[in-house]
Amino acid sequence: MKREIETGRFQAKTEGGKVYTIVQYQEYISITSNDDPHGEIPGLKRMSTSTGLHVNYINPETFKIVETNEIVRKF
Repeated sequence: MKREIETGRFQAKTEGGKVYTIVQYQEYISITSNDDPHGEIPGLKRMSTSTGLHVNYINPETFKIVETNEIVRKF
């Protein structure tokens, strides 16, 4: 079983000045055992815009919005 939680948000904008809110998520995977029936470990991280567009990481300050092919920078 998996669950996903929001771990952060930040603003990023294109060179043309369009602003997006980028949302960061962390997946957690259940690893229950007799010793720990509620155990879980972190899995994949992902990002999207607040409107649901996919976001790819380029570097800590730069990202690409997949559907629009726009490059955005954290500010």
